[in-house]
Amino acid sequence: MRQAIVLVFAIGVSAALFAMLQRSIVSTEPGGQSVAVLPPTQSQPTKSEARPPTRPLFDGWNKPAAVLVLSGQQHGYIEPCGCSAVQLGGVSRRASLIRQIEGRGWPFAAIDVGGLASTRRHRKQSQVKFEKTLAALQFMKYAAVALGPEDLHVGPADYVMGVGVNLGDMPFLAANVVLLGSPDLGTPVRRKTVQVGGLKIALTGVVGESIKKEVLPPPVKGQPTGGNSDDITISDPIAALAKVLVEIDADKPDLRVLLSHARLDESKSIAEKFANRFDLILSAGGPEDPDGKPIRVGRTMIVTTGAKGKHVGVVGLFPKADAKDRLRFELVDMDGERFKNTREMDELMREYQAELQRLDLVGKEPTTKHPTSSNFVGAATCGECHTKAFAKWITTKHAHGYDSLIEGRPELKDRWVSRIHDPECLACHVTGWDPKQFQRYESGFLSAVATAQLKGNQCENCHGPGSKHVAAERDFKKTKKETDELLALREARHLDLELAKERVCYSCHDGDNSPDFDFKKYWPQIAHPGVD
Repeated sequence: MRQAIVLVFAIGVSAALFAMLQRSIVSTEPGGQSVAVLPPTQSQPTKSEARPPTRPLFDGWNKPAAVLVLSGQQHGYIEPCGCSAVQLGGVSRRASLIRQIEGRGWPFAAIDVGGLASTRRHRKQSQVKFEKTLAALQFMKYAAVALGPEDLHVGPADYVMGVGVNLGDMPFLAANVVLLGSPDLGTPVRRKTVQVGGLKIALTGVVGESIKKEVLPPPVKGQPTGGNSDDITISDPIAALAKVLVEIDADKPDLRVLLSHARLDESKSIAEKFANRFDLILSAGGPEDPDGKPIRVGRTMIVTTGAKGKHVGVVGLFPKADAKDRLRFELVDMDGERFKNTREMDELMREYQAELQRLDLVGKEPTTKHPTSSNFVGAATCGECHTKAFAKWITTKHAHGYDSLIEGRPELKDRWVSRIHDPECLACHVTGWDPKQFQRYESGFLSAVATAQLKGNQCENCHGPGSKHVAAERDFKKTKKETDELLALREARHLDLELAKERVCYSCHDGDNSPDFDFKKYWPQIAHPGVD
């Protein structure tokens, strides 16, 4: 699911097709070179029919002595966007899973390998999501959260540290990270021990060498090359773990757990380096949708839980079992069949949207110029000449993309929260936004009052902003002269259908928002004539 509280809230089977095209046209404006607005190849939808049917939770498990709930690499996807009934993920469903575990009478601790924050660094909305996510984890009684590069760059280091010191019993955990040059300020902590079902479980975490370059700037010629910045210091993870393990061993825990925010191959190397010293390693890296099969390095079990909150791992501890069966792991898909939304997390969503409205991020976040330098004029203006295309568009769900942010899908209406103040939702539901960067073009939609003519997914999201084209056509009506400029502007509005099919539509209809999107199926619903 995609930056997604996910967060591209694209609702309906085709409500976002126009917006997804706007960065994917190749537009040649008069007097200039071709402006390629084509993004990198988009991740195509994952067909829901390929997913195995849901199965009973923990089938065949006896009551474990303790349970660990494992998550990580959420990347800002607090909730599914709501555009498809088959989407996985969301903290609300995760809270439901934890309640089911509690209902079984199983003692548990929840831990996260980090990467909670959005990959969009230093954006105010990313910070708001980060804080709301931490509040959700605190509600779910998480014991600790490791740090990933997204978390360390969601804001300046003093911001991250300020958030961390307020986490109480749920600290940031990293044995080899120091913020603001002081290991005594309390963020992050090097290790933590928790009691679960009468068992002592030791926790520590590291940021791996394989991730370090994503956090710290590259060395500058002529300056010290420690790989550190003034605000963030990341030391050698092996050396840091060697020291922490001495302290952990002194506590004589029943289970040693490492939260390794590193590539999976580095986590394997750590397990080999510290042979059988860790019982369990929760690693970052690996595929977004893992197969749920643990990796064994000696007696160490290594597991991953994927990305975007779509899956949660559960490890059961059975101390009386044989060594190889002492730990059992199940990767749980966060589907809407077994896990229903929880009232507290729905309220968190309301708080989140209210905060976005209060901050007025739609109006105050930085804008960007469209590569064509034209302005958006709205579908009604296009319809002055393209009457048949406009008549078709007005009947489609694209025309009501903005309304769907207010109403939600029918089955969600009882708990739906309006998203009209959310930049990451508007980007695929109105006209004049970059749907991948969730950023407004200078003349793009601002509000239903100020720019009512740009509500919904309109012509210009596919064919580019039309101000120059409109001006040239109006001049042509007066002069009846087909100039080179006029012809070039007409050609620039053309979008090849094959290009749209292969590269463009997935800007919004990606695997996060439209897992079942099928171009051949949905294109006929919006097919329209190019000219009258």
